[in-house]
Amino acid sequence: MTRIGTNGTEMATGALGNILVVTHGPGRGRSVPTGNVFLTRLRATDPELAFRIIRHSTGSPLPSLQGVSLVVFWLGDPLRQKYPGCYAQAVEIAEAASGRGIALINPPQGLSNTSKACQSGIWTEAGIPSAQARFISSASDLPQAFASLGGPCILRGDETHAEHSVMVLKSRSDAELAARSLQLPAALIRVHDIRAQYRAAGTDPSSLYVRFHHKARAFVFRGEVKASHLFFSREMIVGLSNSLLAREARLRRRMLRQLGLRRTLFEDIIAEDIAFFSSSLPYKDVLVRAVAALGLDVAAVDYSIRPDGTPILWEANPYFWLPRGEASVLSEERKAVIRVNASVDWMAGCLRAALPERLAS
Repeated sequence: MTRIGTNGTEMATGALGNILVVTHGPGRGRSVPTGNVFLTRLRATDPELAFRIIRHSTGSPLPSLQGVSLVVFWLGDPLRQKYPGCYAQAVEIAEAASGRGIALINPPQGLSNTSKACQSGIWTEAGIPSAQARFISSASDLPQAFASLGGPCILRGDETHAEHSVMVLKSRSDAELAARSLQLPAALIRVHDIRAQYRAAGTDPSSLYVRFHHKARAFVFRGEVKASHLFFSREMIVGLSNSLLAREARLRRRMLRQLGLRRTLFEDIIAEDIAFFSSSLPYKDVLVRAVAALGLDVAAVDYSIRPDGTPILWEANPYFWLPRGEASVLSEERKAVIRVNASVDWMAGCLRAALPERLAS
C-alpha cells in the first residue's frame, strides 16, 4: 500500500480515520482519469485529508484494514465484466471491510451495474426517467430489438463510455445494415430527440435548446449534487468532440471572433454553460436516486433537460474524467480553472463528510 499525501503527519491523521483507495494495479486496468487532478489540488488545499489516503493496487496482497474507516473503490466499470480479476479482489476487500463495520464508497457490485443494458433495466424498474436500452448478444437480435424500441436508436458498446463507434439507427434497414459489422457486446438505446420536444412546445426559436441538441453533466456524491457542464451540438449524440465549444475552440473560429464576426452564438453557449455550472438543480433528487439505484455513491450523470425542466438520463459514469482547468476546452472563456478547482473542492468536502463523524475532523 502507498500513502498518497506528503504534507501531513501521523498525529494529524490519528490512529484511525484513514481512507483506503482501491485502484487497478499496473496492466490490470485504466489509471484513474481524475486522480492526479484531484490529489494535486487536495494536497494543496487539505493536506491533512490527503495524508489520510492510502492507495492499494489490485493484484497486490490484500491490504491491512487497520486504522481504515472508509474504503473507496476507484476502479474501471463495469467492473465484473471488464476486469474480473480486479473485481474478485475488490469483493474480498469489501467483505472484509463490511465485516469490520467500515464504510464503502462505490462497492464492486455497484461498479458492475453500469453496462448500458443493465443500467437501463435498473433505472426502468426504479422509475427513473431514462433512455430504454436492449442488450444485443448477436447480430440477429439487432433488427428485432430496434423494432421493439419503436424509434431511432443509438447503437454502441454495452460496456464502454467512449464516444467513438457510436451509430444512430433511424430505420429497420439501418439496423439490418449495422448487424453485418456488429461488435459485441452491444447495446441499443432509444433516442429521445429533446430538441424536437422544445420545438413542439413552442419554445422561442432563438433558444439554444431549439436550435441544437444538448447534453448536461452533473456530479453526484451520495446525497449531494454539483452541476458540471452543458454542451450543445448539431449532432444528436452530444460529446465534447462534436460540441459547439470544440468547434469554437478551433483557430479559424478564434480568428473570426477577433475580427468581430460570429460572436453572438459563441457568447450564448459560453453564458449558458457558465450559468448551468452555477445553478442549483431542481431535479437533484432524481440524480441522487438514479446513482443510488445502481448501488453506487459517486458518479457523473449525463442527461438532457426536457422543456418542462425535468431530466431524462442517458448514463452514469463512476469513472469520469475531469481535466485540469488549464486543459479544458476554451479554458479562459469558460473560467475553467476556477470551475475545476471548485468541483474538486466540492468532491473533497463530500469525501471528508463520508468519513465517520468522530473521525472526520
